[in-house]
Amino acid sequence: MRQLPSATAALYVYISNPNLFFSLQEFLRQTGCTAERRRSHELVVYIPGAPSETQARREVNVYLASWQARNPGVETYIVEHR
Repeated sequence: MRQLPSATAALYVYISNPNLFFSLQEFLRQTGCTAERRRSHELVVYIPGAPSETQARREVNVYLASWQARNPGVETYIVEHR
């Protein structure tokens, strides 16, 4: 895993179709996120410079909605981890 820039807490993103994992990962990286594989259906995502976890969640949710609009039928969402 690459060294992470200053970032808020990790957000875990689920993708229903692992065949599109790399497409989502690349899309998130193009938005400035750090996105790495955690499991076959999950990425760990950081938003460098986000002032809070709440703001990071907002940004990631916007990015996921945009990506899903281009990939109908694929679900992506932030999952909770303890």
